[in-house]
Amino acid sequence: MRDPKGICDSCKSDPCKTRYLTASTQATAMGIIRSCFSFIAGTVFGVYMAQSYQVPDVKKEADTALLQAKQVEEKYRKSK
Repeated sequence: MRDPKGICDSCKSDPCKTRYLTASTQATAMGIIRSCFSFIAGTVFGVYMAQSYQVPDVKKEADTALLQAKQVEEKYRKSK
């Protein structure tokens, strides 16, 4: 039998481990779901957007921006 603090009659000095293991396991499962929720929601949203709308190719846009940045750098670079 347990008292209100959760200590069994058979183990008055230590709380029962089984109750804490179960709660710990549940907390771990909830932690994984909580930590992955944003990633999963973002992935689903991204797939929807890519299939439903004309989303520009990010790699192509990044390469274009990098090329333009290099051209600006070369144009305004101080001569040695």
